[in-house]
Amino acid sequence: MDQRKRMLLDALKLGTAQPGEQRLYRRGKLPGLFAQRTSVNAQIADAAVKDGLLEVTRVETAGKATIEWVRVTQKGQQLLVDSESPIRALEELRETLAVHQQGLPAWAAQMNARIDELSRSFIGEVETMRQRLDQLARNVEAALVRIEAVRAEADLPETPWGAEALDALDRRKQVGLGTRCPLADLFAALKEKNTELTVKEFHAGLKRLQDRRLIALLPGVNSGDTPGPEYALLDGAAVYYYASRC
Repeated sequence: MDQRKRMLLDALKLGTAQPGEQRLYRRGKLPGLFAQRTSVNAQIADAAVKDGLLEVTRVETAGKATIEWVRVTQKGQQLLVDSESPIRALEELRETLAVHQQGLPAWAAQMNARIDELSRSFIGEVETMRQRLDQLARNVEAALVRIEAVRAEADLPETPWGAEALDALDRRKQVGLGTRCPLADLFAALKEKNTELTVKEFHAGLKRLQDRRLIALLPGVNSGDTPGPEYALLDGAAVYYYASRC
């Protein structure tokens, strides 16, 4: 991942850490998504606004300076979630481990030729390292198998997007967006790949996933905690506004 993308993701993380609008640039001791208005930061910030990852909510004037206030958009949150996917991180780690495991024999031979007097101790260290890498590779493989098993369990014929829903909930938690996902946000994420998905089908699929104890449907914690009421799920006397992983 290049440095500019990492800087963008760090800014998006900072923007999602607290609700509401925030300064685009830090001003004195007052916080902002970017440390200061350098040319590089300005290029990254301008591109983020142009690409719809950040939304300018208002602009203040302080003397000759302007203070821009922004909010992370749904598209920006989705980019952050996609970039921090735990499955992707595990797969990249598995590939890195494979490269290192293949390169160990040649590296060991070169070091033996250069440091002959330490050959026996060195070979012991290499073997220990190999065993640790092998164990770590097995752990990564087992984790991927477990994740795929959960995804397969969610792939019900009548709920083809079930695995995507579980993956979205896991990724939100991974990037610090919390364990509760508003049903409106979850529906919007699923709708991108399942363009014909209706709210009625969405609600029916959520109930099936809850019956399998893969997710939990949650009400609002108070009268003001009712995001996206048009996506709320009515089940008897209960009204659910959130979903979370079991």
